[in-house]
Amino acid sequence: MPVLSNRINQNTMRNHKNVMNKLKVFSMALVGVVLLIQWGCNQGPREGTREAQAMRGKAIFGEQCISCHGMDQIAPTRTDLEKKAADLTRIMERRRAKDFPIVEIAQIIDGRQWVKSHGDREMPVWGEVYDSLGMDKDEIRGRKGELIAYLMSIQK
Repeated sequence: MPVLSNRINQNTMRNHKNVMNKLKVFSMALVGVVLLIQWGCNQGPREGTREAQAMRGKAIFGEQCISCHGMDQIAPTRTDLEKKAADLTRIMERRRAKDFPIVEIAQIIDGRQWVKSHGDREMPVWGEVYDSLGMDKDEIRGRKGELIAYLMSIQK
């Protein structure tokens, strides 16, 4: 009987080791999956999406527009404007529009359209500013598109 008992113990130990090895492999795989999911979540929106474009537009807005228009919970810092700058979260509401007026807003940004009710144009003509910085037409168009994507994303 001791030989049979010894064989049973050896088989039990081998089975235990196999189970433990499988658990180790499973645990390592699970950790890998969790790390991949976490990495994916921290990547932000996929390139080429409107969401990615809006994120870049938000950065541009933060550099160039925030002082007059404010942003999120940050109030405008320019106090010397003749007329208060528009609340850009209500573009569609003010126009009672179902769709965002992309062409009109692009023309306001680049200076092709002047908003008469605002009086003298205090807003920089960004098309001219970008051109003076040496940007080509595609870069200017891309920058406007990013700003417009951001403006579309903040409509109330």
